[in-house]
Amino acid sequence: MISTIHIDRLSLHGCHGLLPQERVVGAVFYVSLEAEVEVEPEIFLDDDAAGLVSYADIIECIREEMAVPSSLLEHLVYRMGLKLLAVFPQIVSLSLRIDKENPPCGVSAKAIGVSMTMSRSTGL
Repeated sequence: MISTIHIDRLSLHGCHGLLPQERVVGAVFYVSLEAEVEVEPEIFLDDDAAGLVSYADIIECIREEMAVPSSLLEHLVYRMGLKLLAVFPQIVSLSLRIDKENPPCGVSAKAIGVSMTMSRSTGL
Protein backbone atom coordinates (compact mmCIF):
# COMPACT_ATOMS: atom_id res chain seq x y z
CA MET A 1 0.00 0.00 0.00
CA ILE A 2 1.24 3.52 -0.77
CA SER A 3 0.93 6.35 1.73
CA THR A 4 1.98 9.93 1.01
CA ILE A 5 3.88 12.17 3.41
CA HIS A 6 3.42 15.92 2.87
CA ILE A 7 5.61 18.71 4.20
CA ASP A 8 4.50 22.18 3.11
CA ARG A 9 6.90 25.13 3.16
CA LEU A 10 9.26 24.07 5.93
CA SER A 11 11.10 27.31 6.75
CA LEU A 12 14.89 27.01 7.11
CA HIS A 13 17.87 29.34 6.92
CA GLY A 14 20.65 28.46 4.50
CA CYS A 15 23.66 29.94 2.72
CA HIS A 16 22.99 29.06 -0.92
CA GLY A 17 23.49 31.13 -4.04
CA LEU A 18 25.95 32.30 -6.66
CA LEU A 19 26.73 35.67 -5.06
CA PRO A 20 29.41 35.75 -2.32
CA GLN A 21 27.10 37.67 0.02
CA GLU A 22 24.44 34.94 -0.28
CA ARG A 23 26.97 32.37 0.90
CA VAL A 24 27.86 34.52 3.95
CA VAL A 25 24.58 36.12 5.05
CA GLY A 26 22.21 33.44 3.82
CA ALA A 27 18.49 33.63 3.33
CA VAL A 28 15.21 31.99 4.25
CA PHE A 29 14.30 28.95 2.18
CA TYR A 30 11.07 26.99 2.08
CA VAL A 31 11.17 23.26 1.43
CA SER A 32 8.07 21.34 0.36
CA LEU A 33 7.94 17.58 -0.06
CA GLU A 34 5.59 14.85 -1.17
CA ALA A 35 6.97 11.36 -0.62
CA GLU A 36 5.20 8.18 -1.67
CA VAL A 37 6.00 5.53 0.92
CA GLU A 38 5.45 1.77 0.72
CA VAL A 39 3.55 0.75 3.86
CA GLU A 40 2.29 -2.61 5.08
CA PRO A 41 -1.53 -2.38 5.55
CA GLU A 42 -1.27 -3.95 9.02
CA ILE A 43 0.35 -0.75 10.31
CA PHE A 44 -2.89 1.15 9.78
CA LEU A 45 -4.91 -1.56 11.51
CA ASP A 46 -2.56 -1.77 14.51
CA ASP A 47 -2.23 2.02 14.92
CA ASP A 48 1.49 1.48 15.54
CA ALA A 49 4.21 3.82 14.22
CA ALA A 50 6.82 1.04 14.02
CA GLY A 51 7.78 0.55 10.39
CA LEU A 52 6.57 3.96 9.24
CA VAL A 53 8.77 6.73 7.87
CA SER A 54 8.80 9.55 10.42
CA TYR A 55 8.30 13.03 9.01
CA ALA A 56 10.47 14.27 11.89
CA ASP A 57 13.32 12.09 10.56
CA ILE A 58 12.71 13.40 7.03
CA ILE A 59 12.91 16.97 8.35
CA GLU A 60 16.22 16.18 10.07
CA CYS A 61 17.69 14.92 6.76
CA ILE A 62 16.48 18.07 5.02
CA ARG A 63 18.08 20.24 7.74
CA GLU A 64 21.39 18.40 7.39
CA GLU A 65 21.51 19.04 3.63
CA MET A 66 20.37 22.66 4.07
CA ALA A 67 23.42 23.23 6.31
CA VAL A 68 25.82 22.41 3.43
CA PRO A 69 26.18 25.49 1.16
CA SER A 70 25.45 25.16 -2.57
CA SER A 71 25.77 27.61 -5.41
CA LEU A 72 22.74 26.16 -7.20
CA LEU A 73 19.34 25.29 -5.77
CA GLU A 74 19.21 22.48 -8.33
CA HIS A 75 22.27 20.94 -6.67
CA LEU A 76 20.71 21.31 -3.22
CA VAL A 77 17.36 19.77 -4.17
CA TYR A 78 19.14 16.87 -5.91
CA ARG A 79 21.31 16.19 -2.84
CA MET A 80 18.26 16.26 -0.58
CA GLY A 81 16.40 13.82 -2.80
CA LEU A 82 19.31 11.40 -3.03
CA LYS A 83 19.79 11.46 0.74
CA LEU A 84 16.11 10.81 1.44
CA LEU A 85 16.05 7.86 -0.97
CA ALA A 86 19.23 6.47 0.61
CA VAL A 87 18.12 6.85 4.23
CA PHE A 88 14.51 5.70 3.80
CA PRO A 89 14.21 2.56 1.66
CA GLN A 90 10.41 2.69 2.06
CA ILE A 91 10.23 5.87 -0.06
CA VAL A 92 9.21 4.87 -3.59
CA SER A 93 9.23 8.36 -5.11
CA LEU A 94 9.35 11.96 -3.99
CA SER A 95 8.82 15.48 -5.19
CA LEU A 96 10.87 18.25 -3.59
CA ARG A 97 10.53 22.00 -4.02
CA ILE A 98 12.88 24.66 -2.64
CA ASP A 99 11.91 28.33 -2.72
CA LYS A 100 14.29 31.15 -1.84
CA GLU A 101 12.62 34.08 -0.11
CA ASN A 102 13.35 37.52 -1.56
CA PRO A 103 16.02 36.43 -4.08
CA PRO A 104 18.59 39.03 -5.23
CA CYS A 105 17.61 39.14 -8.89
CA GLY A 106 16.33 42.69 -9.35
CA VAL A 107 12.61 41.88 -9.33
CA SER A 108 9.93 41.83 -6.68
CA ALA A 109 9.01 38.24 -5.85
CA LYS A 110 8.03 36.52 -2.62
CA ALA A 111 10.13 33.52 -3.59
CA ILE A 112 11.80 31.87 -6.55
CA GLY A 113 12.75 28.24 -6.57
CA VAL A 114 13.20 24.88 -8.20
CA SER A 115 11.53 21.50 -7.92
CA MET A 116 12.52 17.95 -8.75
CA THR A 117 10.79 14.58 -8.84
CA MET A 118 12.81 11.46 -8.12
CA SER A 119 11.90 7.80 -8.13
CA ARG A 120 13.72 4.83 -6.73
CA SER A 121 13.12 2.92 -9.98
CA THR A 122 14.56 5.61 -12.27
CA GLY A 123 16.97 7.40 -9.91
CA LEU A 124 15.45 10.71 -11.05
